[in-house]
Amino acid sequence: MECRTVYLLDGSSFVYRSFFALPQLTTKDGFPTSAIYGFLRGILAIIKSENPECFLVAFDLPAPTKRERVYKEYKINRPRMPDPLKVQIPVIKEMLRLMGIPVAEKEGYEADDIIGFLALKFAKEGKTVKVYTPDKDMLQLVDDRIIVINPMNGEVFNRKKVLEKFGVEPSHIPDYLALVGDKVDNIEGVKGVGPKKAIEIIKKYGSVKEILEHRWEEFNREFPQADKESLKVYYELVRLHVEVGEELDNIDTRIKEADWDKLEKRIKELEMKSLLKDIELLKRRRRQATLF
Repeated sequence: MECRTVYLLDGSSFVYRSFFALPQLTTKDGFPTSAIYGFLRGILAIIKSENPECFLVAFDLPAPTKRERVYKEYKINRPRMPDPLKVQIPVIKEMLRLMGIPVAEKEGYEADDIIGFLALKFAKEGKTVKVYTPDKDMLQLVDDRIIVINPMNGEVFNRKKVLEKFGVEPSHIPDYLALVGDKVDNIEGVKGVGPKKAIEIIKKYGSVKEILEHRWEEFNREFPQADKESLKVYYELVRLHVEVGEELDNIDTRIKEADWDKLEKRIKELEMKSLLKDIELLKRRRRQATLF
């Protein structure tokens, strides 16, 4: 039976925020576990509340992305990945594998782009898609079949919520962010353009693409401080690049049977016994599902 709802999570963003949100936890031997613990706790919370059959976690890879090749300062404001975080990422992927949760990653692309590709693909197939990410640029995906949920605070974005919070349709989120900027990704935006002005610009000009291709002189007279090349770069940075390749076309997002013994053993080794109750609940639920 095909899944009616597909759950997609931005693993890299979630790992990063889990690491900095929690106190620095370690095992008795000194191995850092903050990101692992925060990540697993978040994943288990989603599984407990949603009981998904199809769930995939996407990750960035260390190789330079298309955005970094276009703009060297992209995300330069973010602190360099600390070594205590770096060593936890392979363990997190191992834990996902033991839980039977599919993982996707592709060199040169961010997790955002992979999720964007898959979300649009599944929505086109008539499925409901729930995307878990705290990144504002992912709100451009929102439509009748795709919602975005911030896993850090549970905030749910459908089309109405995006309009209420940003004053523009989800499809105009790239225009909005290119104009106002995004400090998280070191995107400056157009000097002097704040949220209200950005909404006015989008209503007047239609889109950043329209400004760049047909109405630059008019826009530049109104905003002489604007730089055409910079605005073009900002728009490319916040726009999702969903042409990630045919190998993701047939990706299987169904949750597989977990390796329960190894999973429980690893959780004990990592000294996270508080998670064992949730793992046991998950095990019982999965085994009951196979009886029907």
